[in-house]
Amino acid sequence: MPKNRKNILILLALFMLAGLLWSRALLSISMGLWLIFGCISGANSFTKPFRGPILIWSLLPIFLLLLGIYQDGFNKANNQHLLTALVFPVAAVASLRFFPQLNKIIPKLWIYAALMGLGYPLGWFVLHASKAIQQYGVGKSLPVFMDQDHLRFSIFLCSALLFTLLPSTQIRFKKIIFSILLAGILLLAVRTAWIISFLIIIGFGIYRIGWLRITATMLVLMGLLWILPTANKKIRYTVYDWQQYYTQGYHANYSDGVRLTINKVAWQNIQAKKQSNIGWAAIPASIQSHFSTLYKGQTTTYGWPFNEWLFWWMGSGWWGMILFSCWLFYPAWYGWRKNNIFLVIWTAAIAASCLVESTLNYQYGAFLYAWPIMICWFANTKPLTDDSVIAKVE
Repeated sequence: MPKNRKNILILLALFMLAGLLWSRALLSISMGLWLIFGCISGANSFTKPFRGPILIWSLLPIFLLLLGIYQDGFNKANNQHLLTALVFPVAAVASLRFFPQLNKIIPKLWIYAALMGLGYPLGWFVLHASKAIQQYGVGKSLPVFMDQDHLRFSIFLCSALLFTLLPSTQIRFKKIIFSILLAGILLLAVRTAWIISFLIIIGFGIYRIGWLRITATMLVLMGLLWILPTANKKIRYTVYDWQQYYTQGYHANYSDGVRLTINKVAWQNIQAKKQSNIGWAAIPASIQSHFSTLYKGQTTTYGWPFNEWLFWWMGSGWWGMILFSCWLFYPAWYGWRKNNIFLVIWTAAIAASCLVESTLNYQYGAFLYAWPIMICWFANTKPLTDDSVIAKVE
């Protein structure tokens, strides 16, 4: 790759990661720049990934979203969903155009950005340890970048954790960095991130080192969850939260109780009120209206279920939900066939987050599926540049 083009890739990656941490606007602009540079940049050689299904897969969510758009047309809410989904073809074009250089550049800078981002909550914890532990006792968390989005920030850390395991990641002190990121994930005490990090360790561990050592590692990690003060407080608060929900019912001050209640309302809308295939734009009003009826005049500001499958069922019907599921899990199936454990792990990680959030509806969530999955897609791929391959592809 010419040096100038490599420098541009580095600058684009830095711009993108800066947007991820500090500015949604910069993140959106960076996607446009990636697309423009990917389209105008000449390709001197072809590689095997051009013949794969990645580009088709990346375009499918845009078409699937039409299943929940035709009901109300291209209004502001529906257009926002389309804009969010554009990150998939952008990431695919960049990955296809700039493989294998991008698989060397992105993971390294991604890991450095994660370490830099982790420094903020860790520093705050050191300076305000007593206050931080008290906050976890009432369901609050440490301050983070990414607009204080603790869940998506923690998923970002998990993706960096996975990147330290990629064969193409050229970075020193991998084991030390892996340990720092894992410790940060455990300390931040975002339960979804715990599950994702465990999936990474179990999936990669079974693939590389076997059941016995992985079992021992998991026992150590579960012990750490009980020892770390923030994690211990979070576990105790979770138990308390669920007890309050099942004994006293809904209360707006409890995190899990709110999630369960909104999902219950969404499910009742689907089953009892036949509020299925109503379109994306109608979901918030439907949930808020039924919530007010069910809870005697109380109101809620939440408009989406805390579950991606409930969202798709409400918006596009059961057939839309099934098609979405096929799209979501296709990389895992493809990875299983191609012996690419990284594809399987990251697909499972995002699917796990979709059980408790409408992850892919958000800019950060879609971004954190699209870019890591593209990097993982080519984790075991070697570029082919001999003349016979070029001629065959052409």
